[in-house]
Amino acid sequence: MESTAAIVRTLREPGFRPPQLRADLSNLIVMVAQTGEWHSTCDLVAEHVLPLLRQQAVRLVEVARAGPSAADGIVVLQDTRAPVRLHPDSEEHGFYALSAEHRRNGVLPTLGGNRTCSAKAKGVPLDGWRATHLGDRPYVHAVGYNAEEIRRIDGDSSVTLRGRRQPIYPLHTAGWSRERCQGYLFGVWWPKSCCRQCFMWNMRWLCCHLMITVCWEHFPLVEQHNEARRWLQFTANLGRAANTVDAYGRAVHDHLAFCLLVGADPATARADLVAAWIGDMLQRPNPRSGATGLANATIQQRVVAVRGFYDFLVEEEIRERNPVRRGQASRGGRRPRQGLVRRVEKAPWIPNEHAWNQILTACESESLRNRLMVTVAYDSALRREELVSLEVGDLEPAWSLIHLRAETTKSKRAREVSFGSVSAQLLVAYLRQRSEQFGRVDGALFLSQSRRNRGEPLGLSSWSKIVTGIAQRAHVPQLSTHTFRHLRLTDLARADWTIDEIAQYAGHRDLSTTLKYIHLSGRELAAKMHNATRSLHADRERRLAALAEVW
Repeated sequence: MESTAAIVRTLREPGFRPPQLRADLSNLIVMVAQTGEWHSTCDLVAEHVLPLLRQQAVRLVEVARAGPSAADGIVVLQDTRAPVRLHPDSEEHGFYALSAEHRRNGVLPTLGGNRTCSAKAKGVPLDGWRATHLGDRPYVHAVGYNAEEIRRIDGDSSVTLRGRRQPIYPLHTAGWSRERCQGYLFGVWWPKSCCRQCFMWNMRWLCCHLMITVCWEHFPLVEQHNEARRWLQFTANLGRAANTVDAYGRAVHDHLAFCLLVGADPATARADLVAAWIGDMLQRPNPRSGATGLANATIQQRVVAVRGFYDFLVEEEIRERNPVRRGQASRGGRRPRQGLVRRVEKAPWIPNEHAWNQILTACESESLRNRLMVTVAYDSALRREELVSLEVGDLEPAWSLIHLRAETTKSKRAREVSFGSVSAQLLVAYLRQRSEQFGRVDGALFLSQSRRNRGEPLGLSSWSKIVTGIAQRAHVPQLSTHTFRHLRLTDLARADWTIDEIAQYAGHRDLSTTLKYIHLSGRELAAKMHNATRSLHADRERRLAALAEVW
């Protein structure tokens, strides 16, 4: 849009023209690199700009790539002093669109850094045409960078092609911002000229249905901050879980709120500001427990999210380095380095036999559906999302197997788990009841029985409320939806499953996570104690055995 404003002002206002330009504009060439843009943008150019070019007989050259490599050459779509239209349709006009390259390679557009997708799709045909038609002749290259794009100007001005290219930046010289350019263009809204499939600009200027919806009302400061909004939308578009996007958004919102409080700008924030923010989280009241300081896991999560945000700013060349320091393990001979926040490793709570009996007693009063959910959650060691996402077609009752689809798992890897005889009996009874109540055979396995959402798939919060009710009746406040999974994996470790077998059953990517359950089971400790006991002196063994006879 800024380039369009610069061209229009050059045509309209002789005082804006560079001194090298002839009065009749006969030595002016307007170049367009076609990548496959929105037709609405090209229609605006045809309506408002091309008539000015025709009126003054200005030469317009429209080029595009002929194929995916530079060896394929370029396509000259038009070279005329009487242009009527642009040619955005690659199939109709026979050029290689950037969207075709992305589909061919199975990649998304480059959203940060040098944006090689733009450099290749636009720079290659433009440079190819200039090399062929201008040769070694010097020329003035007017670039439409606005007054705020100083970093881009610094990079572009160093490219002179051994003195043949003289870059100038008329909008920057005139002090025109993007908003000023927008207001200059014929009194109509001029959207960003971009490729149809580009996530970088379409999420801002266009209502593109391909964008993943983000609940911006949860973190208004992120929505108001241009780079933070782009980063979080980018994270969501990559397919991160909704809860992850929400947690990241709240983390960066908290950091931006602290920056606002102390009058700092994230674009220039240093490590001491990040340390002050972490110190604030360690001192502020915990809204859940009432104690001083947020939980260690909460702080860790927020630091990780903010580090990702600053990584994005570095990729966008807004910052030179990330102020959130990373930790480093000692693997591979490297020197270990601690991160900004020391990680506190807490073992998950596992119910003992007494607590487990209380939980099962409390479950006896639950509905048939809820009892089945409890037994399946334990038997199959399922996470909350995996349990409520089960469909009837995922079950294979003849073999007591459940096929977990990749899209429902945390690791995005499909796996198979089993269920026991009690779950099988409850499943048969529940499917019969489900058919009588809802008349449905396929679809989600666990359906809501409430009046408001009757027959709809059961949600995550509903399962959490069910477990909370069981915990209250069992007087076991530590019980959570994850407890069944923890207990099952610990029991598998106690049953002498190998670490690889447990990891496969649990769907763990990292074996260090699985090791927790080996330690919780006490298997190694019991084995060492047994070996040590066997090696004791016979007299001591005999005297210890005498303690058992006191009964």
